[in-house]
Amino acid sequence: MRPMLVMTHSPPTTDHQFYQCAASEAYNTLKDSSNPRFAFLKTRAEPGSKLLLAYGKPTSINVVGSFVRRTALLLDRKVTIDLAVTMPSHLFQAKDYRDYRYFQKRAYYLACLADGLHKARLPHLAISFTLQDDNPLQPILILEPTQDEQGDKSAQSNYRIRILLAASSDLFPVEKTLPTKGCIRHFVAGGQEGPPSPTYNAVLRSECCSLISLKLLEQSIGQSDAFRGACMLGAVWLRQRGIGSSTRKGGFGQFEWASVISMLMRGGGRTGRPLLSAGYSSYQLFKATLQFLATTDLITAPIMLSGTNFKLGHADYPVFFDGFRGLNLLFKMSSWSYRMLRHEAKNSLKALNDPLVDHFKALFITQVDESFAKFDYVFRVRLSQHHGVPVGTGIRLDETNDLIGKLYKKLAYGLSDRATLICPDILSGNSWQLLSSPSPSHSPFYLAIGLLLNPQNSRRTVDRGPPVEEKEASAVFREFWGEKAELRRFKDGTILESVVWTDPNPKQVLLDVIVGHILQRHFGIQNAGGSGMFAKAFDNVLPQQIGTQEGATAPFSAARSTFEALCKSIRDLQELPLQIRHLSAAAPELRFCSVHAPVVGKPRTPNWPVNFQVQFEGSTRWPQDLIAVQRTKIAFLLKIAEGLEGDSSISAVAVGLEGKKQRLPEDPFLDIATTGKVVFRLRVYHEHEIKLLENALHSATTLFGSREELALALSSHKRTYIQGPAHTQAVYALITRFPLLPHTVRLMKKWRDAHLLSSHVPDELIELLVIRTFVHPSPWQAPGSLNSAFIRTLASIASWNWHSEPLIVDCDSELNKDDIEAIHADFEAWRNIDPRMNRVAIFAASNIDRGCITWTDHRPAKVIASRFTKLAGAAVETIRDKGLSLEPEILFVPSLHEYDFVVYLKDEFAMGTVEKSSFKNLQVEALRDPLDAISNPAQEFFDELEELHGDNIIFFHNRSMMTIIAGVWKPHTGPRGWKVGLDYDAWPVFEDESTEPQVTINKAAVLHGIARLGGNMISKIDQRS
Repeated sequence: MRPMLVMTHSPPTTDHQFYQCAASEAYNTLKDSSNPRFAFLKTRAEPGSKLLLAYGKPTSINVVGSFVRRTALLLDRKVTIDLAVTMPSHLFQAKDYRDYRYFQKRAYYLACLADGLHKARLPHLAISFTLQDDNPLQPILILEPTQDEQGDKSAQSNYRIRILLAASSDLFPVEKTLPTKGCIRHFVAGGQEGPPSPTYNAVLRSECCSLISLKLLEQSIGQSDAFRGACMLGAVWLRQRGIGSSTRKGGFGQFEWASVISMLMRGGGRTGRPLLSAGYSSYQLFKATLQFLATTDLITAPIMLSGTNFKLGHADYPVFFDGFRGLNLLFKMSSWSYRMLRHEAKNSLKALNDPLVDHFKALFITQVDESFAKFDYVFRVRLSQHHGVPVGTGIRLDETNDLIGKLYKKLAYGLSDRATLICPDILSGNSWQLLSSPSPSHSPFYLAIGLLLNPQNSRRTVDRGPPVEEKEASAVFREFWGEKAELRRFKDGTILESVVWTDPNPKQVLLDVIVGHILQRHFGIQNAGGSGMFAKAFDNVLPQQIGTQEGATAPFSAARSTFEALCKSIRDLQELPLQIRHLSAAAPELRFCSVHAPVVGKPRTPNWPVNFQVQFEGSTRWPQDLIAVQRTKIAFLLKIAEGLEGDSSISAVAVGLEGKKQRLPEDPFLDIATTGKVVFRLRVYHEHEIKLLENALHSATTLFGSREELALALSSHKRTYIQGPAHTQAVYALITRFPLLPHTVRLMKKWRDAHLLSSHVPDELIELLVIRTFVHPSPWQAPGSLNSAFIRTLASIASWNWHSEPLIVDCDSELNKDDIEAIHADFEAWRNIDPRMNRVAIFAASNIDRGCITWTDHRPAKVIASRFTKLAGAAVETIRDKGLSLEPEILFVPSLHEYDFVVYLKDEFAMGTVEKSSFKNLQVEALRDPLDAISNPAQEFFDELEELHGDNIIFFHNRSMMTIIAGVWKPHTGPRGWKVGLDYDAWPVFEDESTEPQVTINKAAVLHGIARLGGNMISKIDQRS
């Protein structure tokens, strides 16, 4: 690396040691294609101007920036080296701080430097222009290694050199460039001082004090040993969030971070004392700086340091003013970028205070700035200067920023409390080759705008404005909304200006309509809501759409109401031997988390029995034998069925037994079909039954099978009767806090089902993964749209190292440090007991269930868990690659080439229901049994396959849409030595005559048996060759 390469040459050419010309002559001289182009602004001096441009030998050339401070980071695997070339003061006049004169002379000086470097023909270096921090007033030069004739990069090519320009600190008086001064006067009649131009003044002052800033940072390094480390931590934190010194990245980069820490080590506290101690560690400095950014609003309460003696007045930008340099350190920040910085700082502090969040990963590893996960709503618009505003206010520096500022204000007013944050981002760069011209400022460009939504308000259909008595505010409201505004009287008697939004097109969401109207009315952008909107991506994937704020739960309301009415009917039964203590829901449908809501009467809709349970009051008359307990339960259920037979809302009841593979007594249940055709399944919970199972497990003689069978039965009992209702209650309570939670769960389950993992990844595990996205959202805030919630959940699954990390979810902030340590200890113990993860691959614990394996005992298997995370990773990569052009349906298309065979079922069996018979008498017979609503031949066929071949084949299916059943042969069915007692149909394999014959599973015979079992449900079977 040759960081001082430019210093090895004389100043560009002797012809330019001191060269002076008029502006018009400079334009003509450098207009030729063989000379570097000027990087002048639109406000450059016109031909005939008396402005004199000159070049002289630099006063000094210094290596500055993070490289010299040894805090540089590799960006794109390159180190950036900054060279500050100080221009001689005699090239400027006393009033050159006005009307861009300094910047015109600066641009000419840079062109002369570029011309000299171009003619010097530096080996293996390419020279180009760019804008320093995207500021049109500050073009700079970039030198980067090039390829040689053999196509190889030059040695040590992992660097780039930026040539910056600087001026002497005493070139212009500080009082002339204070934020309250107006230095742009060419548009003011009579040449009087114009309105304040704080950004213009700050850019000029920053060039005059660049070397002073370098010295102040060096002093801070000497003052605190931890300063350099805190700067590097801050640089990584900013980079992971896409925040940088560029105005289009927020205007707050590594230099600003270091400068803020440096200033707070000198002042900013009470009575002017330092806010940060030089004795802090690097982590303490980092965290204290985050605390300062998160808790201090520099827009409403500016900070003025080092004896500042002027009154700033109202400003809509942050102010952290250093009186010693006469510079606002945050001059590159806009109001929206500053709000985003504070938002990220607050999120990071929340992450640091959350014991269940990996602090290091959340702050320094996770790529936070990916728009599809960072924002709830993203849209893209094409803008040009005919959408813009008059230039000359001096607040922003060019037409593009003026236009973005106008767009931000219009969106902020129109969206009001629907959005908590609005972040524009220009999708283009500002570099150009040495001998080419920069893009004109009026060129069209694309702008991506990300919104963080308030889920409580984002789907509101009525916007309330000011009361009619407030004439001025009402006029502003009507002018903004145009024909949409109307005067309405509300139920509370108030008369307000308002806007009513009708239901949008089914393929749109309400926010599309609102944003589209704002852009069309105020910017003339047609069809803005019809393209580039990322918010509508997943709203139409589920069978029941959101539609309104309550839409996530609306499809389940009928079933919930029916359930509550049924519970009341059961409680009112008078002839039960014992009083009812609890009736508890224990089904995804009753916590609003099933893919299909139990919508009654709709054809081709799967209808599963909705589980709930009853617990009676305690009594000593309960038997102390497992078989007798089950028979007592049957008696209770029969009594309940007898009492419900006269209820007009009940169409049928039937007691059944749930078969088990173990030799334990079968659990009884009561199926209750309501007149609404929703079938409920009632079980009886006896609190002492778990004790009987534990005694049987630990007894010397086991009457009900092996200890392993009893252990499985005990685990199933806890899952069904204890954890199931508790989990349902907890999820149901979370819906009031997070309205989008159930809809996100349903979408994740649909994604799981679409990839044929229905029987492997349990519902409760999916729900816990989604709940983690909402209750532990770090490094983001809780998602405000279905998009961000779904994508973040996929991203968390994709990056989850379940081999060494348990899933821990604290729904109600109940877990303390000891609880978390105990869960980790249990996890480590299980990994020691079962290192190959044959029984438990994934651990999922919560404040409701701290046992870790309730929902994941024996499923998903290790191979399924790996596929689950890989599928999530592939989905995230697809989303990242497609961006705003993503078609959500492609994420729900399964890949079938990995399976050994695929069984295709006929369409009439896909939803678990059979088409009506063409024979009238059979239709009438079917209608007589309402419990047939839960008949599911396709699912029964799958269960039978699992029973017959589950030891030798891994089956996959989509429970919600059973069009296919896929299978993979287990490894032990491959070629092996023959032995007596193989549990599958074997087929001899002869590899060669010298080896003993081996056997493998007879695949053709097994598939033939599957076809025969499925009968006319199967349309075809494809086998991978």
